[in-house]
Amino acid sequence: MIVLRRLSGAAAGQEAVADRFPFRVGRGPANHLRLAEPGVWESHFRLERDARHTLTLHTEPGASTLVNGRVVPTAALRLGDVIEAGAAKFSWWLGPVRQRGLTLREILTWVGLGLAVILQLWLAASLPS
Repeated sequence: MIVLRRLSGAAAGQEAVADRFPFRVGRGPANHLRLAEPGVWESHFRLERDARHTLTLHTEPGASTLVNGRVVPTAALRLGDVIEAGAAKFSWWLGPVRQRGLTLREILTWVGLGLAVILQLWLAASLPS
């Protein structure tokens, strides 16, 4: 999961989560992240992941996108790169890792230990003295 954090404007500090790819950014309603800042095109850029899980930014035709202050038509992104689309400015990071619940595994472990204790007690009681 990719997190885009706003660095500029009234929405500075807000985050957008990109969990499906390609992830489209622009002014239009067909985008996953809609921006109303000046200079943002109807469809400004998209983020894609390849088979090696590299995150790549693709600027849409006619638009201008900066990565770390340089105009790029396409760029392989690295953690913390700053993306600028018109007056909107972002930094991207990986989202927080969520741990699966371990309740079932813990219950089965305790049940197994309980059965082992019962079996040992039964064997100890049934052995001739």
